Amino acid sequence: MLQTLITTLATEKRIVVCVGPGGVGKTTTAAAFAALAARAGRKTLVSTIDPAPRLADALGVALSSEPAPVPLAVSEALGIAPGLLHVARLDTARAFAMLVETQVADPQMRRRIFENPIYRQITTTLTGSQEYAATLALFDIVQRGIFDLVVLDTPPTANALDFLEAPRRIEEAISSPAIKWFVKPAEGAGRFSLQRMRAGGALILGRLAKFVGNRFLEDIAAFLTDFQLVLGGFLERARSVGTLLRQPDVAFLLVMAPEVPAVDEALYFERRLREAGIPLAAFVANRVHPRPGMVDADEIAAALRARPEVAGLKAEDIETASARLARTAVDFQHLAEGETRELLRLAGAAPGIPVWEVPLLDHDVATLSALRTVGDHLGRTRA
Repeated sequence: MLQTLITTLATEKRIVVCVGPGGVGKTTTAAAFAALAARAGRKTLVSTIDPAPRLADALGVALSSEPAPVPLAVSEALGIAPGLLHVARLDTARAFAMLVETQVADPQMRRRIFENPIYRQITTTLTGSQEYAATLALFDIVQRGIFDLVVLDTPPTANALDFLEAPRRIEEAISSPAIKWFVKPAEGAGRFSLQRMRAGGALILGRLAKFVGNRFLEDIAAFLTDFQLVLGGFLERARSVGTLLRQPDVAFLLVMAPEVPAVDEALYFERRLREAGIPLAAFVANRVHPRPGMVDADEIAAALRARPEVAGLKAEDIETASARLARTAVDFQHLAEGETRELLRLAGAAPGIPVWEVPLLDHDVATLSALRTVGDHLGRTRA
């Protein structure tokens, strides 16, 4: 059944979204899943955020915001037919700029928007801007209709819900009374005037200006005035993305560490998804510690003596090394047992949702063979 599920996701879904905090191998999981789908014959794009340099080098593509196919040698190494696996890097600034360009025909107004410091702040450092940019890029790619499957590696965040809630937050911000209040004095006048706002009875601006300065107020209101043409597009796109993410051909994978806080957050995320009417396809527990093959010092010593590499060592050196290795093995056994308990707790608290386990590899995922190994473990659960 589990192999059927991974096959279904790889061959029937249109969008697979990998969510989770940073540092848990989310980008690697997204790339490995995309390679698996491409190997099944689907034209697949993996849109990544910030892949590790060695992983990017292994894929052999100079990543940009425009999708590019991986080189022939990479396809062959991954067992993929040429032209089926494409890669792109999410460019937050470009995603916002493309939306502005589609809504604003006047090049002078575009320039004013792009050069306004408020716009630069919103599109680069504002909380949630990267998540919303990811949804913009996803919507644009899906609308092109050139890929059978898009695998999205979402921005790293402490809360996996940030990505899902980004469109709603943008919609609420755009529809807020404060935005409408700021731009209303400019309606019919074509440009913003701080004096016009004051004359209109907005005396609070005088006090506000003492704290932030007239220049800041001019910047924000001038930006909002020019941005009126774009606000409707942002609102429409936010609603469209919210609808898109709830389609039955969209699947969410939650990539996580096999630890207590991560399991608690994963269960919370699954519940919130369920409340929003979006089923979670699977949990992906990454870097799970395998149980050591042996923990007894005598067994380890016997195994060492059987290896030709240690033939020249003294007996006492082998005994010392065996004792140290045994202590380390016991520590790893305790760690593995703790992870097992947490993953069983996760499976018990979310029945019906598989927990895929990807073991901790003895090396970084910096080669194509390692990437393929990760993909081979997707869809596998504890026996």
